[in-house]
Amino acid sequence: MQIIKFNIIDSTHNFALRMLNQNANLLECAIIANCQTKGIGRCNRRWISPEGNLFTSIIKKSPSYRDIGKISLTVACAVRETVAHFIGDSSDLTLHWPNDVYYKNSKISGILIAVMGDWMVISIGINVCHAPSNLSATCMRDILLQSNRDLGSTTVMTVFNLLNTNIDSWLLVLEKLSFSCIRSYWLRNINDFKCNVVLRNGNESLCGLFYDLDECGRLILEKDGEHFVISNGDLFLNQEGILVDNEEKT
Repeated sequence: MQIIKFNIIDSTHNFALRMLNQNANLLECAIIANCQTKGIGRCNRRWISPEGNLFTSIIKKSPSYRDIGKISLTVACAVRETVAHFIGDSSDLTLHWPNDVYYKNSKISGILIAVMGDWMVISIGINVCHAPSNLSATCMRDILLQSNRDLGSTTVMTVFNLLNTNIDSWLLVLEKLSFSCIRSYWLRNINDFKCNVVLRNGNESLCGLFYDLDECGRLILEKDGEHFVISNGDLFLNQEGILVDNEEKT
């Protein structure tokens, strides 16, 4: 796979989309930046991008089913597995619907997926060395310091290399086996399963119990005995946790 590196870029995700728009003979590749000036997360939120973290957008051939929801949850499994390898303890490393990875209720990674024709862009941010101090976020270095360890030889590129391998492995699971394997992994590692949550989609909010994930990875919310199937939105454990600004937690 070709790797395209930048010291500074507006957004690896937007750069990848521009490549897809301009190059009909594109090959699979990955864009990696030391920092982003206009990094974006889900719902077009600002993605805080200090140097020392991993910011990458991976361009791959799109699977035949092109189900962004399933792909997104599958990639989150790969991210969790990657972070777990480096911190050495996955007991407090959880998945947060629809595609974030948390450590002890603090965000460590976020994912953004786009499908364009026969291609898909998998954009991922992982907090390796830094986490925004004004947000509920953490980074791999802080987690290791809590147990009197440090990053050692771990670098942004070693994290990327393992991540890329894990993404291929998990996408193969999705393609060759079934989404039920992905769903089972999520249900074993989800952080707010069977909890009272707030689901926000645009200006609308819905409170209820995180009841289940369906066979397509959609959230099933239970409220007053009625089940609501949710395809997208932002999930919070309580009303106070709802984001009121336009910043991502990575």
